[in-house]
Amino acid sequence: MTAGGRGFRPEWTVAAVFLASGAALLVYILSGVSLRWTFLALGLTAAIVATVVIRRLPDARRARVLRRIAVGAVAGLAATLAYDAVRIALVEFAGLKLRPFEAWRLFGLALAETDQDRPWVFWLGVAFHLCNGVAFGVAYTVALGRRGIWPAIAWALVLETFMVSVYPGWLGLKALDEFLSVSITGHIVYGIVLGWLARHLLTSTRWGEHDGDTPAGEPARPADQSR
Repeated sequence: MTAGGRGFRPEWTVAAVFLASGAALLVYILSGVSLRWTFLALGLTAAIVATVVIRRLPDARRARVLRRIAVGAVAGLAATLAYDAVRIALVEFAGLKLRPFEAWRLFGLALAETDQDRPWVFWLGVAFHLCNGVAFGVAYTVALGRRGIWPAIAWALVLETFMVSVYPGWLGLKALDEFLSVSITGHIVYGIVLGWLARHLLTSTRWGEHDGDTPAGEPARPADQSR
């Protein structure tokens, strides 16, 4: 696993598998393939790959990756809630006509494979939205957790780029300027919260010894070897 020195980091593989839900959504939007089954198939594959890779890591490094997954889940959830709060505030206080949460309803309809709007279908879509936000937060934290706010904003803008590429056509948006202003602002806030909180938690004693970005092929920090 250390072959090639810096050429391969298992952490990057673990980070990548947490993009499965986002990949499933892209496949659905671009091809029309069932979101439900694509999500389940990619999610199961991701879980298997992550389990195999993590189990093969040395104990200290495995503990570090698992800690980053936990921190990423917390930071990703907080960042997603902040992202949604900012979008609500912009729409309400700026008097925009945009319906920022229409995608949630469509997520639910696609996952349930129904055309009937019911409360549980909407909440299914909300759950999928939160799953995406948390998973993207975990992916960032496992790969770049201690790098701070600016790399997290860059990551959020990468997500924004994919969203802008497919959402307007999928949602049939007419108020594109409103969509862009709300979406970009929301993603910047997502990145700020994600980057700050991930770094804060990974450098706090509550989560054990201070986390480090140990490159592949280098020995673990002495503090981690005591675990």
